[in-house]
Amino acid sequence: MEVLLIESDSRVLIDEKLQEVIHENAEKITYSYPETSIEEILQEATFVAMFQEEKYVVVRNACFFGKTKLSDKESKILTEYFMHPNPETTLIFITYEPVDKRKGITSLLVDSNNYVSLYAPKNYELLQTITKKMARYQVKEETVKYIIEACLNNYDIIMNEIDKLSLYYKDKDFLPLEEIRKIIPSNINENVFKFVDAVVAKDAFTAIRLFEDFLTIKTDPINLIHLVGREYRHMYYYKLFESKYYSAKSIASELKLADWQVKKLQKEASQYHVDDLKEILVSLSKLDYQIKSGNQDKTVAFYAFLVKTFEY
Repeated sequence: MEVLLIESDSRVLIDEKLQEVIHENAEKITYSYPETSIEEILQEATFVAMFQEEKYVVVRNACFFGKTKLSDKESKILTEYFMHPNPETTLIFITYEPVDKRKGITSLLVDSNNYVSLYAPKNYELLQTITKKMARYQVKEETVKYIIEACLNNYDIIMNEIDKLSLYYKDKDFLPLEEIRKIIPSNINENVFKFVDAVVAKDAFTAIRLFEDFLTIKTDPINLIHLVGREYRHMYYYKLFESKYYSAKSIASELKLADWQVKKLQKEASQYHVDDLKEILVSLSKLDYQIKSGNQDKTVAFYAFLVKTFEY
């Protein structure tokens, strides 16, 4: 497998897939688009590994397999590489947005079975999955349901909270609901919404206060980065569709959102210029890359991002 495209809405599932694909001790290089250009990515992919027999090049935020357009030159060199990849390098693209299978570069990978779609479980499937994940403990269904609801039904946040339980309990321990309520506050879901709203509204006082509260209960900043990024991404696309005179109903259909969510986006996006939103998304992409590559502490890096964002 020389090229792989991973589409997912879950960073947990993406990381699990990468651990499955990338061999231990292999050379791994991570890039983030558009911080790194298509030309630079492919140039690295063509180089031979220096110290190991195999090399993996991971490209995060590969949104060009979806709505984002590439130049004709970029599409051409990608196509050429997909047709004749370096056999000693596995090039892995990761996108958090739905791919467009009608695109030439996308269809090449889909048709050759070099495409994986990993979406977080929902509803009853989510309940089943989390129940299995917690099988190491003695836990009632009502406790599992509480954890899911308290975590916004968000798979990544749930998994982060489950990981925290290992600090308090050993295998086979019974998990009383009363204690779980103290470890995973029931207002975490409400506060997450308030936090995202405060960030995009540039309410620095509220956002920083809530962020510090999340750190107190050991919420992983990566999950907050993902949620904030999703909101800014929706705002950016709203601006693009609005500039093309799309109706609110059409925008709701394109973004797969409810009407009330589009109205909320309209209000939020009115505070930003489209170029500012694009710059914020690039900053988030760089932030994710720096954290994933171990170059920055995730708490310090996200705090710095928040401070900078309030200046827009």
